[in-house]
Amino acid sequence: MTTKRTITLILLLVAIATSALAQQGLRVADIFSRYGHERGCKMVEMHDTELHGYELKTYQSLTYRIHGDEIAPLLEEDRRKAKKIREVVSDGRVSSGYYIMPPTAEGLNRYGLYTQKQDNSGAIVYIEGKLEPDDILKLCYQRRK
Repeated sequence: MTTKRTITLILLLVAIATSALAQQGLRVADIFSRYGHERGCKMVEMHDTELHGYELKTYQSLTYRIHGDEIAPLLEEDRRKAKKIREVVSDGRVSSGYYIMPPTAEGLNRYGLYTQKQDNSGAIVYIEGKLEPDDILKLCYQRRK
């Protein structure tokens, strides 16, 4: 193997390991791993980046068209671990949620955002960084110019 290929392989393995550590102890890691490359799903993953002026250690999002019934029980497990929960309940079921998870060992804050429609489609966003809860709300709900 050439040196360039070896270095590329090492960087790829480090990126995969970093991604897995980001959600350590959370089922959302299983969701991104399992559904991130499924048909009908779209995953975005960024590390050590800036988004609308906020520095993020990890940003992952997953949109899905049909897997809501399979994903919901996994999210429920993470919900039980959340330090703070804000949810919208529609017709007796959670249609969206905002979860503040326990921080990482390094002291980084972790957030999970979730929405699911009646047709089993939805989206999940996982954010990790030094952002405060108000920063997450501004990031998600600020009007784009």
